[in-house]
Amino acid sequence: MLFRRIIFSAILIGIFSGLLLSASQIISVTPILLSAEQYEVVDEPMAGHEHHQQQDWAPEDGFERTAYTISANILAAIGFASIILVYMSHLKSRRLLKSGLAQGAIWGCVCFLVFFVIPSLGLPPEIPGSNAEALPNRQSWWLLSVCCAAVGLSILVFSPLKLKLLGVVSLALPFLVGAPHLQGPLFSHTDPQAVIALTDLHQQFIIATGISNFILWFAIAIPSLWLLDAWVYKRNRSETSATNDPS
Repeated sequence: MLFRRIIFSAILIGIFSGLLLSASQIISVTPILLSAEQYEVVDEPMAGHEHHQQQDWAPEDGFERTAYTISANILAAIGFASIILVYMSHLKSRRLLKSGLAQGAIWGCVCFLVFFVIPSLGLPPEIPGSNAEALPNRQSWWLLSVCCAAVGLSILVFSPLKLKLLGVVSLALPFLVGAPHLQGPLFSHTDPQAVIALTDLHQQFIIATGISNFILWFAIAIPSLWLLDAWVYKRNRSETSATNDPS
C-alpha cells in the first residue's frame, strides 16, 4: 500500500538523518552548550524552603544526555520526513514534482528556509543563560512562522498570479504578529566578562545550529525524493500494471 511505503520510507530516512544530525550536533553544537552552561547562575533556595522546592528532571550529562538527544532527533526527523514525503507525494500525484538530485537539493534548501531560516529571523536559537520568553509562547510563534512560511512559499510557487499576494501576506503574518521577546538585555549575568563570553558563544551557536539544520534537511529531502521515485511510486505503478493486466 502507498501509505505504508511512505511511512516505512519516513522511518528509514528519519533514522539516517537523525543520526547524521546528532553527529553534527555532538561535534559542533554540544561543546557550545556545555560552555554556556558554565555561566548559568543557579538561584539559591530561601532559608527554610529547601525541602519544598522541586527540581525539574533532566538527563545526566554524558551517555544518558547523548542517548536522549539522539532519540529525540530521530523521532523528530521521522516526523519531518513523514510531512515532506506526504507533501511530495501529493505534488507528484498532480504532476507538479520533478525528479533528480538537483530537485532534491532545491527541496533541501526550501525546507531549511521554512523550518530554520525564517523562524530564526524572529527567534534566533538561544543558549543557556539567555533571557527568553516562556517556552510555550516561543513554540507557538515558531509553529505559526513555519506554517505561514510553508503556505506562503507554496502559494508563490504553485498558485496563479492573482493569488501571489496571499503568499506574501502569509510570509509576513508571523512578523506582523511579532515574535515573543522579553524586554531588556539578552544576558543578565552580573559579570561583564561573562556577558561578553556568552554573546560570543551565542553567535557561534547560531552558526553551528544553522549548519546542523542544513545537513538535516538535505539528509531528509534528497533521500525522500529518491525513494519516492525509486521505490514508492515505482512499486505502486508495477502493482497497478499487474492488477490491470488481463492475462
